Amino acid sequence: MSAHWKAIARRTNPKTIPVFPLNGTVLLPGCDLPLNIFEPRYLNMIDDALKGKRLIGMVQSPEIKKAKSLCDIGGLGRITQFSETEDGRYLVVLHGLKRFRVVSEPTMKTPYRQIIPSFDEFQLDPDFHMDENSAQSVIDRNGHENPANERSALTLAMKGFAKSLGVQVDWKALSDIPLPNLVDQATMISPFRPEDKQSLLEASTTDDRRRLLIGLMHLYANDKNGNNAPKQ
Repeated sequence: MSAHWKAIARRTNPKTIPVFPLNGTVLLPGCDLPLNIFEPRYLNMIDDALKGKRLIGMVQSPEIKKAKSLCDIGGLGRITQFSETEDGRYLVVLHGLKRFRVVSEPTMKTPYRQIIPSFDEFQLDPDFHMDENSAQSVIDRNGHENPANERSALTLAMKGFAKSLGVQVDWKALSDIPLPNLVDQATMISPFRPEDKQSLLEASTTDDRRRLLIGLMHLYANDKNGNNAPKQ
């Protein structure tokens, strides 16, 4: 995350935020999330957000059958791109700032839902992303794995997962992405089940998320019967 976005994320602590409940989708700090908005209530939400600080919260539901409930933790994003299509849809891009915990959901007059968030436990989220040279020095001092081995393990898992999905990947291009960013971007685009996406979102650190991501990729790739495969 650039110094500009770190500064914005640190000072952004709204008392209430509109939320877009969307299972299978999570927003992590420093990542971009494109959205295709077409429901009237969410078109209204985007209109209102653009009049203010352009903030939207992305959050999942813990169970599909309980559509009115929300997961405890979501991701706060700021609208960075906006366009309107000929048929009235909004195409927007959210840039992830930091995560939040849902404290409560007050009764509001807006057609879309709003929540009262707490950012107390996620104030360090803007500092999660670092370049690989910084990651190298921290890991070496603490006797952890060499970052090269960490990337190799993730790449191996990604190749097996991509093969199981029949997806072609430009591995050379991925090699240029700093490891923490690669972990978070892979988390966001991987077609995991909502509960697995939520576990990745709630991981305490990028390192914890990387380990969980590798395990999930191997699990999904190795499940020949499709019991763990994402439902389309």
